[in-house]
Amino acid sequence: MLFSARSLPNLLGLFRIIATPLLVWLIITHRPDLYVWAVALLLVMAISDMADGKIARRLNVVSPLGIFLDTISDKIFVTGALLPMIETGMISGWIAFVIIVREFVISGLRSFAAAEGTVISAGKLGKQKLVIQVVALIWRLLAANAEAGGVLAGSDALILLLNLWPIPMALAVFWTLISGIEYLWNAWPLLRSSWEPRPKNSR
Repeated sequence: MLFSARSLPNLLGLFRIIATPLLVWLIITHRPDLYVWAVALLLVMAISDMADGKIARRLNVVSPLGIFLDTISDKIFVTGALLPMIETGMISGWIAFVIIVREFVISGLRSFAAAEGTVISAGKLGKQKLVIQVVALIWRLLAANAEAGGVLAGSDALILLLNLWPIPMALAVFWTLISGIEYLWNAWPLLRSSWEPRPKNSR
């Protein structure tokens, strides 16, 4: 059955992918009221990302498809937030570059390790990374709402707090880099042993 409690984790992963174009539209239209809706959608996406793995383990329905959807969906919706934020001038392009390139590198590394029969599990820093990235993105969107005269523009104290958005954004970039370094450090023995080409008859 396509729609059932046991398929819920896969549906959550699919939801994040399907909803990403809506997230892009909410941001790229450059309307302060829609920024608030983008924040709400980002929150739902992030919560679903944290929940689907737990639900799959609780229902004992962990599957290759579920792992695939969980692995790519967070990268897709974070990218879906970053690119229109560059387009609207909210963030610099290098921020998105660092985050997106890190995801390419680590995804390729994990695929390489899997081909070698090794599983590189997500470390603590990698699990924290998404949370920090989402907080930084939400903070910037709320600041953009205030800057454009939206519903958050009425409080000077709140505007002062929202203007601190570069701090969580810098923290997100930092966590992105150090979590990537953690993956590379864990995979270094495999990379080092695979550096020299192997004879064709070796297995």
